[in-house]
Amino acid sequence: MSDVNQVEELSVRELFDKKTEYIIPIYQRNYAWGAPEIEQLIQDISDAAGFNTQPGETVSLKQANYYLGSLVVYQRTTHSQQSNVIYETIDGQQRHTTLSILLAYLKHRKVLGESDLAGVDINLTFDSRPKSSRALKDIYIGKSSGEPEEPNIHAALNIIQRYFKTKGLDTEAKIKQFCEYLLDNVTILRVVVPPQTDLNHYFEIMNNRGEQLEKHEVLKAKFMATLSNDDERNCFSTIWDACSNMSRYTQMGFQSDLRKEVFGDNWQTMPKSFDAIQAKHTSKQQKQDAMTLREIIDNKTPSENTDDEEREKEERFGTVIDFSNFLLHVLKLMPEIKGVSLDDKKLLDAFISKDNGLRVETKTFVYELLKYRVLFDSYIIKPDQHNEKRKWSLQTLVANSSGTRTSSSYNTSFGKNQDSLNEKLRMILAMFHVSNPALVYKRWLNDALSILNRNVTHDADLSIDGEVYLTELERLSDRYFEQITGDQCLKFSEENPGILHQGTGVQNFVFNRLDYLLWRNLYDGKAICDITKETLKEHFTSFQFAFRTSVEHYFPQTDPSGASKMKDVDRFGNLCLISPSSNSRLSNYSPQDKKTFYQENNRAESLKQAIMMNYDDWGPEGLGRKNIEKHESAMLKVLSVIKV
Repeated sequence: MSDVNQVEELSVRELFDKKTEYIIPIYQRNYAWGAPEIEQLIQDISDAAGFNTQPGETVSLKQANYYLGSLVVYQRTTHSQQSNVIYETIDGQQRHTTLSILLAYLKHRKVLGESDLAGVDINLTFDSRPKSSRALKDIYIGKSSGEPEEPNIHAALNIIQRYFKTKGLDTEAKIKQFCEYLLDNVTILRVVVPPQTDLNHYFEIMNNRGEQLEKHEVLKAKFMATLSNDDERNCFSTIWDACSNMSRYTQMGFQSDLRKEVFGDNWQTMPKSFDAIQAKHTSKQQKQDAMTLREIIDNKTPSENTDDEEREKEERFGTVIDFSNFLLHVLKLMPEIKGVSLDDKKLLDAFISKDNGLRVETKTFVYELLKYRVLFDSYIIKPDQHNEKRKWSLQTLVANSSGTRTSSSYNTSFGKNQDSLNEKLRMILAMFHVSNPALVYKRWLNDALSILNRNVTHDADLSIDGEVYLTELERLSDRYFEQITGDQCLKFSEENPGILHQGTGVQNFVFNRLDYLLWRNLYDGKAICDITKETLKEHFTSFQFAFRTSVEHYFPQTDPSGASKMKDVDRFGNLCLISPSSNSRLSNYSPQDKKTFYQENNRAESLKQAIMMNYDDWGPEGLGRKNIEKHESAMLKVLSVIKV
């Protein structure tokens, strides 16, 4: 091997060559990808392969090849008798591990013959982590154990299985097409570092490296090139940069003195136009340019808040979407623009017309961007990283003035006297979000922003009638449910089980919608099957929506007693949504053992599950079966009183 860097483009088939081995060194973290990352990877590959899995999206053209990224490795010193080439993975192990699990799933679908998979094998192992290596090998050869090792790896397999099923990709023809495309058309760039490389130092550099120019930064430059003078460009840049940081409230992206000029004393006023913002921006800049050093010193206002305190406030919240995807949502919401795909891989294509110009006028777009960011900040949930019990926040940024000092704080978006309304809005928005964990194709967010835009009551401060907002969001939930179920009867029948009785094929949204409706009824004091919020105790008070992506059969698919499989085990009454790691650990437990586990840990993962655990008998016959049928009937009535 040469002492210089080696760079080679490999197909996935070549990556999994039997004669090559990749080892994850001990200094690397454990496998940690969950549903958002795994589903995004499969979505990207299926888009490139020409599949259409998203409602309202146009069919993608099949790409000749799809570049997946890079894998940075170091060739380990090998003994002369070893025939295999051994690499140590420096960067790319999460993607490589996920591809290994995906390959295991596709292998067991048996859509390709042995000759098609000749020379292909799982070739990834872990230094000093034999359980991880064993778990990966087990799922590839189809070996199962009563207590699976490395739950994250087994959970990833469940996520992949469900994704293919719920997206309609699990037919033999589509699986075969996907598998062939993955093996031969998906490529990865393997970069081999020189033998003398200090791996610890290189790994540190890789994890602190500067990022390449992103597409939204290229788009910013194209917009700014259309503006006629520096004042316009400076104002545009200020707005764009403030909007681009999705993890803080937009107003905080403006300098403190300009913030008050643009958004008013309470930071809630929305200017009428880009020109109005530019006038304030230019005036403030001219004033600063004209100030003497003495005036700057005299006008400097002391602050009791330290920079660390302000930064802590700003860093409290996460975001449900990144900036590139948010730009697409704003463009799609502009009535004169048609046919916008919510796929950030097509960001530049969405904004640029056939003649290489922009599809939207620059000042108009950046003003709409600011408006929707202000609406987004106040009326769309944010992950609350300082409050694990609540997880999701629905709050508005406000200014607090005391003398010459102004500080920031957060109030509930719909006022102190409307806690119930605020809580219902927080929960339904979280319900929509966790049903679609990936960053792309967030149709619910586009619809929610459209609702907000239609119902702004005062243009000056962009205030919203919360009751109207909640009503429209609940109608949106009804519409999504109708689109999933069509005109089908929801009741179970042995001849035609129906769309809700498909085991792992039932969509996440159905379970999350049900949990929201259960929560709302219980919150309002209504009983479900004689069960109240007082009955459920902490299971109700601590319930929050989370990324639960695994369907649990409460009576397991494999009877723990060794008896034959329960008839109709996939019916909706026997199902609930839980986290993949819990499902990997508890999948073959009996209902009583599952109940004991959750009681000992003082938790339940969903309200449907909490209600199921209130039945003493649960099983394939007798009172246990009657309870399943009773529970199912009650849940279907909550889901949709019209169809049952």
